[in-house]
Amino acid sequence: MKSKLINITWLEYKGVIKKIPYKSDIYNIAHVNPIKVDQYKEIYKRVGSKYSWLGRSIMKDGDLKKIISDKKVEIHFIKKGNQSIGFFEIDYSNDYLKEKELRIVHFGLTKEYIGKGLGIKLMNAAITRAYYLNIDKIILQTNSLDHKRALPFYKKYGFEIFSEETKNILHKVN
Repeated sequence: MKSKLINITWLEYKGVIKKIPYKSDIYNIAHVNPIKVDQYKEIYKRVGSKYSWLGRSIMKDGDLKKIISDKKVEIHFIKKGNQSIGFFEIDYSNDYLKEKELRIVHFGLTKEYIGKGLGIKLMNAAITRAYYLNIDKIILQTNSLDHKRALPFYKKYGFEIFSEETKNILHKVN
């Protein structure tokens, strides 16, 4: 592991939080509940290892289980058949968020499915879930280690930057 300066960008969704219908014969998006720690770690690694996602992979299983089994934390997988190809994780607990806020904690696809229009379908599912939860505000964070198209994707989808900072973090060297 190495230390590296990264840029962190916080964004807020400025579009309308509404139900966005989804139908596909090929891909299925569903809330995985309950989710097992090893199941979570597997998709987290497949989606994020290239972008130095480490936090959840180095966490003790008991600590991770406490987070992912919280009733106000949801993990939604996108699958092609039985194969998980991406996920998003949302948190709407009041521990660090204001009431009626939702944070998209993790969002991504495995590398072979990036650029196929599935990110939009996955984000539509997150927005639809916020609608059903009666959420007023959606926030997320990205950083300079993420996929080079992550920030442009979020901005094009309707998220606007509200805060930026530079931090020195530990990261995995590929």
